[in-house]
Amino acid sequence: MFPTCCESQSAVTDVVILIAVVGAFGFLLYPYVKFTCIKVAEVGSLVFSVLKDEIYENPVIYGCLGLSMICAAMAAWAIVICTTRKCANPGCRGLWKATEFDIQLETEECVKNSNSPVKDGVKKGLFELPCDHHRELEAELKKIAPHNGRAVLIFRARCGCSLGRMEVPGPRKARKIKK
Repeated sequence: MFPTCCESQSAVTDVVILIAVVGAFGFLLYPYVKFTCIKVAEVGSLVFSVLKDEIYENPVIYGCLGLSMICAAMAAWAIVICTTRKCANPGCRGLWKATEFDIQLETEECVKNSNSPVKDGVKKGLFELPCDHHRELEAELKKIAPHNGRAVLIFRARCGCSLGRMEVPGPRKARKIKK
């Protein structure tokens, strides 16, 4: 809600003056706009007729010129598509220099609340590590993972989107047995 201003009694006068100024500006500008539109139409028709006669005299030259412009536009479009920072993911943010991987540490509560079934520590995506190549990495992640939690290594593309992830469970904390 906007506070009302009781101090300004000349607000109505200001609005009336604004309307008068805008109306006068439109009244003065209309003839110039009309004159400009008429002259642009005359010059455009003259250029079009000269261009039409020129094309009829040398159609091969202008056909090749048009074809080369189409090829140049297609090449520029291909370059823009190939060098774009975004991938096919609809939620991609298109970061220019994204990190290559992220490490997330999840506690026991996060593991209980998540519903991600993972086999052999590697969740399938566009990217998968063979089992024998990641044993050392898995051992290091197991060291930093919290008790009864897990460490998640997320591999990222250049744009920042996730290519794959490796989840390693942390060391198990022995639970006390109540008697």
